[in-house]
Formats: sequence, structure tokens, C-alpha cells
Amino acid sequence: MVPARSRFHEDERPLASAVLERVVLREPEAMDVFFNFFYDRVYSHVVNMTRDSVLGQDITQEVFLRLHRTVAQLDPQRDPAGWVFTVATNVIRDHWRSREHKRGERELMVEDQEQLKAVHPDPDVQSVMERDEELQAVWNALHSLREADREVILLRDYEELPTAQIAEMLDIAPEAVRQRHSRAVARLGEVFRELDQSGSTES
Repeated sequence: MVPARSRFHEDERPLASAVLERVVLREPEAMDVFFNFFYDRVYSHVVNMTRDSVLGQDITQEVFLRLHRTVAQLDPQRDPAGWVFTVATNVIRDHWRSREHKRGERELMVEDQEQLKAVHPDPDVQSVMERDEELQAVWNALHSLREADREVILLRDYEELPTAQIAEMLDIAPEAVRQRHSRAVARLGEVFRELDQSGSTES
């Protein structure tokens, strides 16, 4: 039910280890290549987690500031996606724990159709959503899930990160990731059906 992620860099090859070695040394040109390669993916993930494009810009900036400060931790011989999204996950969770978030937090109700209507940060996905009512409904349902459920679905189905990496990021066992994902997908299906029935009733 969850759509595969849009390939922001589908025509690009993974970053070479030689580039990543220069990133660790903070060489400006290599840092630019690295940030440009991951920016859209991180921003999309943050917006889908926070459901707020303006806040998403601020959090994404903080993610890349942290990446810059901790870039020495990068292993040039490994795919850096796991490290990048670990940092993004930590920044998002710091926001959730903040007083500002706790004051403003309000779970969206399934019947709030207008507020549930998801606007995707990737223009390619958004253009398809505007033409495909079922796809729009799937994203609406996804955005109405609890944060933990939305997180595991986005990381596994949208970002297509390996279960082992997600387990390391979330500090849980791989089997716990699989169980959490299974429950989250089941909830997504329930919400999707509720939204679909509500829409049919209104029309």
C-alpha cells in the first residue's frame, strides 16, 4: 500500500568512496556534492514526519549542521545513508521532545479531511498524487498515523533502508523492527479504509 519512494537521484550513481574520503576531510567541493546528494531525501523525510513544510526546512537545516559537525564519524567504505538518516531521526526526536512541540502537538482526527490532505515535498510525487486519488488517500492515511508508525513505514518502505540499519537507528532489535512495521502497515490499512468509507459517505 505504501508507494515506493521517488528516486530523487535515480540517474546518479552512489557517492564514490573517494568522494566520501574527501567529505570526512571537510573539503568544500566534496561537502557540497554530499549535501546536494542527500538534501532532497532528508527534507522529504522530515516533512513527512513533521507534516509541516516550514518546520521541515528548519529541522533539515539542523540535520545538515549536525552532519557537518560529526562528519568525522562517516565511514567512506560504507553507504552513508544509514548515518545520514540516523542523524535526521535524532534531530526529529529532539524536536518531538521539545516543549514547543508538546505545546503545539495535536493528533489529527480521521474525519478532518482537509487537514489530513498530505502535500508531498517531492514535486514528482505530488504531481502524481494530484492525478491519483487513491495514492493521495494512501498518503493522507500515512500522515494520520502515530509518529512511531509513520517513522518505521517511511524508513523501510519509502527510503528502502535495510531492516538492520533501521534497527540500529531506532536502537531496537531487527525482529522488533519487523513487528513494528507489520503493526504499522496494518494500522495504515485500517485508516485508509476509514478515510475511504468517510469519503464515500460524504460524496
